[in-house]
Amino acid sequence: MAIKKKIDLQNDVFEGISSVFAVKGGITTVEGKATITEGNVIEFPVSDDSGFNFDTGAPSIEHFKVAGLNTDWVNTFTPGDGEITLEIPCNETDIMEFCFGDSGTATELTVPSGIIGTNTAVAGKAYAPAQKAVTLGLLILNDTADKMLFIKKAKFMAQIIFDGSNKPLCVVLTGSLAAGADTDAFGILEPVTKP
Repeated sequence: MAIKKKIDLQNDVFEGISSVFAVKGGITTVEGKATITEGNVIEFPVSDDSGFNFDTGAPSIEHFKVAGLNTDWVNTFTPGDGEITLEIPCNETDIMEFCFGDSGTATELTVPSGIIGTNTAVAGKAYAPAQKAVTLGLLILNDTADKMLFIKKAKFMAQIIFDGSNKPLCVVLTGSLAAGADTDAFGILEPVTKP
């Protein structure tokens, strides 16, 4: 095998995010292949600043030293705890259902005129604050939409965050890889032309 030089690796960089798609229930592969249907996919509008984070986890190192030696005599590693977070500044009902795993409860209130303009009725969906785990697959397109970060399955819990600052109400998903032992748990994929 020929030596690869850094100039050969210049195009092998995943940079920026143009789109984040979630696949309900995760992605099931058979021999490294899967077909994803439209009805199970939704695009998440993630925040531009820290709206998506994927970290497989930093290992911890246990050092064992002996007198008179400045380096480790032996050391052991413990795998780190990975984490994936998404910050979704949107309260649309499909996104809430994807994130909370619940279709919500139709809710209607009659309110005095003047609270919300001249309207006296408001309606929508309401959700229980109980946190429930949801499994999603993720497809993240880079900023030029010619590469995709594929995350097969991740298990998340959702929370609502709104502090009245200049940031809107956000659904925040926090989780980790649910298919971490699979050989195809994540990867960078590129378009291919099928015959």
